[in-house]
Amino acid sequence: MKQIVKIITKKDFSSFVNSLINDKTYDVVGVVEKGKRYVFDTLSSAKELQLDYDVTILPPKKYFLPQTESLLTFSLEKPFDGKETLDDTPRIIIGVHPYDIIALEQTDRHYLDQQQDNFYKKRRENTIIIGVDIKNVSDQSFAASMETNVTDSGFDLLLTDIGINYAVTIGSEKGTRLLEKYATAENASNSDLKKIITVRNAVAKKYKQKVNIDKKDWSSLLVANYNHAIWEEHSDVCMECSSCTMVCPTCFCYDVKDNVSLNLKEGTRVRTWDGCMLKEFTKVGSGEVFREEVKERYRHRFFRKGNYLPERYGFVACVGCGRCGSACLPDIADPCNLINELGHFNSEENTGKYFIKEETEVLERGIIHVPRSATIKKIIPFNEIDTLFEIELDDKKPLGHKPGQFVEVSIFGYGEAPFGISTPPGNSPVFEIMVRQVGNVTKRLCLLQPGDKVGIRGPLGNGFDVKTFEGKTLLFTSGGTGMVPMRSLINHILDPKQRPKFKDIIILYGAKRPKEITFMNDVDRWKKVSNVQCELTVDRCEPSECWDGCTGLITTLFPKIKADKIDSKNTIAVVIGPPVMYKFVIKCLQTLGVPDNNIYVSLERRMKCGVGKCGHCQMNGVYVCKEGPVFNYGKLKQLPEAFE
Repeated sequence: MKQIVKIITKKDFSSFVNSLINDKTYDVVGVVEKGKRYVFDTLSSAKELQLDYDVTILPPKKYFLPQTESLLTFSLEKPFDGKETLDDTPRIIIGVHPYDIIALEQTDRHYLDQQQDNFYKKRRENTIIIGVDIKNVSDQSFAASMETNVTDSGFDLLLTDIGINYAVTIGSEKGTRLLEKYATAENASNSDLKKIITVRNAVAKKYKQKVNIDKKDWSSLLVANYNHAIWEEHSDVCMECSSCTMVCPTCFCYDVKDNVSLNLKEGTRVRTWDGCMLKEFTKVGSGEVFREEVKERYRHRFFRKGNYLPERYGFVACVGCGRCGSACLPDIADPCNLINELGHFNSEENTGKYFIKEETEVLERGIIHVPRSATIKKIIPFNEIDTLFEIELDDKKPLGHKPGQFVEVSIFGYGEAPFGISTPPGNSPVFEIMVRQVGNVTKRLCLLQPGDKVGIRGPLGNGFDVKTFEGKTLLFTSGGTGMVPMRSLINHILDPKQRPKFKDIIILYGAKRPKEITFMNDVDRWKKVSNVQCELTVDRCEPSECWDGCTGLITTLFPKIKADKIDSKNTIAVVIGPPVMYKFVIKCLQTLGVPDNNIYVSLERRMKCGVGKCGHCQMNGVYVCKEGPVFNYGKLKQLPEAFE
């Protein structure tokens, strides 16, 4: 549809801006000088506005995803008292360049998908974007190469400096209403429209930086060079500061933490910017870091932009603003330079090899990051580090989970942590989790008593599609705390109503020491079910411990499987345990002849948000909390980060 273009004199435009400021309906933001550079800031007068700027230090994403924002406030004096803190401030942002407008449209795809982020959505709805065509080009920018130097969408109004006037392209009804209420503008003539094209063409010639590889070919180039020496060569001088991600308009990862006031009576759950270049970005409660080497993080940043998000959403997550190149002291962050350097090497057609597309059912469970109230019903210690919790949702609605899904458990003042659900599916608001004391949330949780309140979000993630297991022999291999979600699956399948749907069942269960074997009552019951073989082992046994079972790694149990129970092609294998266990167990399964597509695993990562938004659990192009935590090994094995 042809857009309407108006003409406004620069003097009248200044009056328009001052009218917006004086009206006080909106927080009016614009580009202002800061030393020799430019920033977006609240305007007190139209005189402050600098529409001929080259680039701002930070992108306007800070108004939609603030560097620090309150998600909810809570009281520590009441059992469970948390209130969301949605920001509904009406805002107008003046002077947004086309590349930043396009970056916001990309961010919309991530935050306004099925599982919408209400905090982001509210700010987007309450903000009017007045863009401006670029007049002066930053030395680091390569927006013309990315086709982001101009745009025809994503704005309410768009200014083009055509001399003594501004041409104003109207992009929305909100823009129309704003212009009619606060400005005096005339219809643009054909001569004015030609001036817009002339101005844009002239600016396009000012770019010093150029990417020699078309952006649609970035993905194939990156995939072909996943193991190239360039990642280590460049990252060797990386300062690991993550400045590149902080200034990037298309980097939108975040962290969530609880801040408690000095009076220890209330607090705030806040969201802050975070970056994948930081070492602890993928660190889980047990202390393991899943991208520990800087070259892995450096490579991840470029793959996220050029391969992972293009496979997920269909766009390259780089708009050529050049901010990262300006912010990086060792000068290794600029995608333009890196892609041009890689351009001398081969490409690969299979660009989707590091991405797994899985549909995740989104259940309406309230506003993102705001938990439901629940009550601890029972606490059963298993050993000095493992404790079973029975929890009931206070709204009495069924949890409605599948085996393999998880919940985020929240304790105000300490934060949230993900836990596998240990009970089988049902129509009850009561469920069980097992807590191992490895971090602040888990340690605090183990100090609570029956009757105390916690917060619950979920169920989350993809669980096991048990329907596809019907008519098969099932081989379950579990190590350590992997028995928590495995117990949910086993008890569901061994339910008398479900059991006839499956053939023989083999359960292999290992732990470090006898005292760390959990759910022994379940194990004893499983052993009594017909056509169920259950074998246990421990890594080691102290002389003081009573144990008459097998001693050795879990792989020592595979020779105990009765040969006549295994029809390898008709067997489904499920593996859940510590990361180090997977490659050895999978090798045993392959030796038995179980096809890779018949093997399912459940993986652990730092699942902070639980809905595929914060980025911490990302494994190559996959969000473990969203596409997983349950994966088919036949698909998963192509992801290098899955079992590293």
